[in-house]
Amino acid sequence: MKLGILIMTLIFTISSIAVAQQWEDYDPNTETAIKGKIVEVLQRPNGPMVLGVLKGGKVYYILTAPKWYYDQEKISLTIGDEIVVHGSKYFSRRGELFLIARSIHNLSNGKIYSFREEHHMKPKWRGRGRDRKHEN
Repeated sequence: MKLGILIMTLIFTISSIAVAQQWEDYDPNTETAIKGKIVEVLQRPNGPMVLGVLKGGKVYYILTAPKWYYDQEKISLTIGDEIVVHGSKYFSRRGELFLIARSIHNLSNGKIYSFREEHHMKPKWRGRGRDRKHEN
């Protein structure tokens, strides 16, 4: 029951974040890294894919990219994968801590996925059509 309430609260919070597009703002001054196991994958139709990552008995929520970007870039992050996330701390209006992913190293399949441009940290999917390939 408590888990259901927690998930509903999280979904409401993520909805607010997605609407405002604030999850696209990245502050390199608050960057950190965590290593853990994916225990949740939440998908919003008009917002970021959110990963729940378990580290040391606590679940951290990672804001990544829109679902269409996952499909376009063939990003594979699933429940049970061991990952290392490099990201910027972000506090929601309700004071909840999230990490905005810059990159994720999937230790389970050896792949590294990048979500931000290296120089100015803008989202890699910004300004790109859903059906257009990402140009490096």
